[in-house]
Amino acid sequence: MRAVEPLIGIAGVVVAWEIASRVAANSTLVPPPASVWKALVAMRGSELPKDIGASLVHLLVGYTTGATAGLLLALLAGSSKWLAAVIDPFAEFLRPISPIAWIPLAILLFGVGRAVPMFLIFYAALFPIFVGTLDGIRRVDASLVNAARSLGASRRTVAMRVILPAALPSILGGARLSLGVAWMALVAGEIVGGDAGIGWRILWYQEFFQMDRVLAAILIVGALGLAADGLLRLLQRHLLRWHPATESAS
Repeated sequence: MRAVEPLIGIAGVVVAWEIASRVAANSTLVPPPASVWKALVAMRGSELPKDIGASLVHLLVGYTTGATAGLLLALLAGSSKWLAAVIDPFAEFLRPISPIAWIPLAILLFGVGRAVPMFLIFYAALFPIFVGTLDGIRRVDASLVNAARSLGASRRTVAMRVILPAALPSILGGARLSLGVAWMALVAGEIVGGDAGIGWRILWYQEFFQMDRVLAAILIVGALGLAADGLLRLLQRHLLRWHPATESAS
């Protein structure tokens, strides 16, 4: 039954989409699902596979570097109150600024190309995992840390064997949030400042008023994002086998 529930939601969206297309009475502006499906099938032999590959490269580089930087900054802020007083306000100042606001500066610095979406993804992915990791570190039970130190554990051992495992649920939660905003930054960066990728291809189709292909490319972005989140959830379930919430969910 649980496997059928998502299909019910998808069917409802498709029906509402079909109704909206018929009400609009303009298949060019609001193409019906059948037209978008035909466009999606036709796009398999076009440049779309290369654009998907380019987007995945942009995402991999930007997300990996951004998530790593956010994790390291959170570990530094969590290791010292002085470092936290320096890093935390600076991060909270930058965090509300949308990655889209940096597009003009990114284009001036890097020019039109792959560096723009990579930079925006890096920026977008950094802060959710920073906040999640730092919150997880601060929630670690102090008695566990004190017990490990009383048994002679070094600072490195305490960090690796006590603090990080206890904060892992928050770290992985932040990683999932980072991945979601990374996809949004990817499309925005490729549309405005990229020279390849799915976002750039969406703009290309829009220039030629091929709205069926625009919607097909948007659906591909959603499908890829869903698949990436699914892989991250599998990793989360594997790494948190010991966590009570994971056991109850399975």
